[in-house]
Amino acid sequence: MTNRKIDISSMIDEIRKTTPARREQGYGTASASTAYIDDLARVECAGLTARRARFDGEIGVDRDPIVLARGDGEFLWDAEGNPYIDMGACFAVAAYGHANPELVDALDAQAHKLMHGMGDVYPTDTKVSFLKALAQIAPGNLSGALLSQSGAEAVETAMKMAQMATKRSRFIAFESSYHGLSYGALSVTGHQDSFKQPFAARICQQTTHVPYANCLHCAFSQKPESCEFACIRHIERILRSPASGTTDVAAVIVEPIQGRGGDVVPPKGWLRALRDMCTRNDVLLIADEIYTGFGRTGECFACNAEGVVPDIMCLGKAMTGGFPLSATIATPEVLAKWPLNTTEAIHTSTFLGNPMGCAVGLKAIEILQRDALPDRAKREGDYLLGQFKRLQSLFPNHIADARGRGLMVALEFATPKLEPLTDIALKLVDDMRDRGFILLPSGPHGNVISLAPPLIIAHECLAFFVEQLEASLSEIC
Repeated sequence: MTNRKIDISSMIDEIRKTTPARREQGYGTASASTAYIDDLARVECAGLTARRARFDGEIGVDRDPIVLARGDGEFLWDAEGNPYIDMGACFAVAAYGHANPELVDALDAQAHKLMHGMGDVYPTDTKVSFLKALAQIAPGNLSGALLSQSGAEAVETAMKMAQMATKRSRFIAFESSYHGLSYGALSVTGHQDSFKQPFAARICQQTTHVPYANCLHCAFSQKPESCEFACIRHIERILRSPASGTTDVAAVIVEPIQGRGGDVVPPKGWLRALRDMCTRNDVLLIADEIYTGFGRTGECFACNAEGVVPDIMCLGKAMTGGFPLSATIATPEVLAKWPLNTTEAIHTSTFLGNPMGCAVGLKAIEILQRDALPDRAKREGDYLLGQFKRLQSLFPNHIADARGRGLMVALEFATPKLEPLTDIALKLVDDMRDRGFILLPSGPHGNVISLAPPLIIAHECLAFFVEQLEASLSEIC
């Protein structure tokens, strides 16, 4: 593994020492962060900066967010100089650690050679090398990719590919799914109606949302040991019924593990059954591995756990560890239906295959394989999940579930009757931040604490986190 310049023990000691002052001061009162937010509120859309004290009357938030200033490995520092352990890898992106020196060097070297190419007109040598490396690690015969800048763009590209390959227009997606917030991606995103409501008139209505395999909250009231994947039988039933209004389906789009929906892990065999159902019904399978890809779940890709090869796969986030780059990779059969470019390409963008992103992505793949990060994610994830199960047994009236795979783990806060305890989850997020940890709530009710730390996180940091989490739970619960 890359040599670490930072002393883990010293950092943990520093966080311990600064915690009492932060807890006493309270979140949202730091002068340096507040000064930055004052400036930001004047130059950024208020819809983004509304989570601050001046909007307390409108939205009920009486504090300013911290402002991040720098990072190193699993650590972040705010504008006040306070250190934190990043338990979310900044939305699962910083898988190789913040400011990873190898990624920084790769970016610097490429920037000195060529910062920008010419998209689909004149490709760069770096883009060619990156796409070859990506095809080598992708599942099965996924071999041809189209690059973009964000996860939402990758999803929309996948939708175009599926429609092109099948000549059909409808999609099946899942409740609580998250595939992005641009217009096309919103049509398949199932998480939060509030995302869609202001733009409903412009969002394509050609998507049917069906229940995900959330066994704790089964939509079909089935027992996990006897359900025989009722949710998949439901999909097949509506695909085959002329009265369902769900004919002309191009593809099913699925997160192998739901991320923003609450780190929902389907039962073993479910993804394989979904793949087989799609094949039986001549429907393509799109796997959205933007969150789960590149070692997060203990496999290079979450699909690998069941030997599933989707027809199309969406990638992003940890693909570069921080540079905005995403990919949609597909089988030769799907790609063969994409029309050849005779005059203008029917799908492209100015920054397609940016050479700096490709250089960083190439180095990230090297680190992922060389340092066996999927294996490390599995080992440390097993430890973390074991500790979460222990905490669940200690707080049975507040923790309804401890779940996850690899370093994608979560605690769901709910009563024994599964009534969401959102207030507990939010208090925990606030208290743990004061204790020096950055983590976020997720799930439809915001009652799930989701963890996706950098894959390089030191075991000592995880043990420290568990210690502080138990202390926080003891106070809050």
